[in-house]
Amino acid sequence: MSRIRVGVIGCGGIAQIMHLPHLKELHDLYEVVSLCDVSPGTLKYVGDYYGVRKRFSDYRDLLKEPLDVAAILSADSHGQVIVDALKAGKHAFTEKPMCFTLREADEILSAHKQAGTVCMVTYMKRYDPGFRYAQPLIQKMKDLQAIHVTILHPSEGNQIGHHDVRRFPDVPAQAKARLRAEQDALIREVIGDFTPLERRVFAENLLSTLVHDINVLRGLSGDPAEVLFTDVWAGGDSMVTCLRYASGVRAIISLQYLWDLAHYEETVAYYGKADRVRLVFPSPFFRNMPTPVIVEGMEEGKPFEKQVIASMKEAFKEELLHFAECVQTGKTPITTPEEAKGDVALLHKIFHAIRRPLT
Repeated sequence: MSRIRVGVIGCGGIAQIMHLPHLKELHDLYEVVSLCDVSPGTLKYVGDYYGVRKRFSDYRDLLKEPLDVAAILSADSHGQVIVDALKAGKHAFTEKPMCFTLREADEILSAHKQAGTVCMVTYMKRYDPGFRYAQPLIQKMKDLQAIHVTILHPSEGNQIGHHDVRRFPDVPAQAKARLRAEQDALIREVIGDFTPLERRVFAENLLSTLVHDINVLRGLSGDPAEVLFTDVWAGGDSMVTCLRYASGVRAIISLQYLWDLAHYEETVAYYGKADRVRLVFPSPFFRNMPTPVIVEGMEEGKPFEKQVIASMKEAFKEELLHFAECVQTGKTPITTPEEAKGDVALLHKIFHAIRRPLT
């Protein structure tokens, strides 16, 4: 079977750290045939490093090329790019967030239905061996009492300093202004006129960071019935939200940006009366770092605790393997655009549950 031809849209941090290295490792399955980026310096560096000759500053020109997959790895909302890729007959492999608005989501679903190609949102935590190990344990828990999600988030610099990421301050001013205006228009479509803090909480805290955890919760326990409240303080560096499930169980999600502390920690914990399961996700910028699963319970009246390392396999690579299988066999991905629409809708509710103005 011939290799899957990939055009990469967005050659920044996550492309250089994770996706491009794994696409190269999986050279029996994939061939990167073209690149696109709005930064000429980044485009030249990545193109030279990976030996990719076809390079574009406009993704619409890349989509005219004879390729199978558009790997959409740029920042912010990917809605219009996904729609254009699907309308061009390409499979779409897209980073989060899929989009900012439900209008975009509906346009993606319509284009996907008409295209008949594979569209997968790359929530890598759903392909993490630790998640896969914990999922059936959590779904079989009896007498679930509470769910706690805690993210301790250092600066990006403290997480990626060990990688040789090349970025260049050469994005044309006109292109930068156009992209900013497009994203601002999408945000305004959801929340109306906004302050800088409201923009930060909506686009960064929620749609960029917590979107992963919302999808993890979806994969473990489904949709909540309502958002009870959201609170934001410390200039947006701290926030907490509370979700209620139909069973009465609450999920508390706490996001804390601790810029000067280098250690990243993300814990997803399910607490039952007689058992507990916790996943401790490492920084998404560390390759092949396992996600320990801590399982607690009772045996013959005696408490036990064990830590399981399900595998050292990298979640980003695992999702690429899954995507290739979907492209080759027509299988439906685990993380679909329909799911991603639900994530965006819930994140909107979390934002609108903020009880006081953000100024």
